[in-house]
Amino acid sequence: MRTQFVRRTAAALAGVALAAAGLGVAGALQANAATTTTTASASVAAKSITIKSDKTTAKAWTKVSFTGKTSGIAKNTVVQVQRLQNGKWVNFPATTKVTSRATYSVWVSSGRVGVNKFRVVAANTASAPVSVTITK
Repeated sequence: MRTQFVRRTAAALAGVALAAAGLGVAGALQANAATTTTTASASVAAKSITIKSDKTTAKAWTKVSFTGKTSGIAKNTVVQVQRLQNGKWVNFPATTKVTSRATYSVWVSSGRVGVNKFRVVAANTASAPVSVTITK
């Protein structure tokens, strides 16, 4: 009876030791995975897009070209031109796509006389606005 008790106790202690060792390994693996995830997300480039206009003033219905560079935005992603109207950014009927060199080029033509503020949006990222004054 005593021999059976000793064996069961030894087996139970061995099981506890193995379980503790397993938790240590699992904890180490989990800590390593967290470090890898943090490192991977930190290395992902922040998305950005710029805009530059070829004109600051243009006659009504004259072409105005916008060009810019992107960072962290994939090739062939749609670039949408927007205009500020009544305090809201509204899609303008002009789109293009990001090139393999992470650039874009698009033009607009507007008959709205006065200061027009434009920006571009791609991959949920907006550029700073640029102003173009349209004259008669």
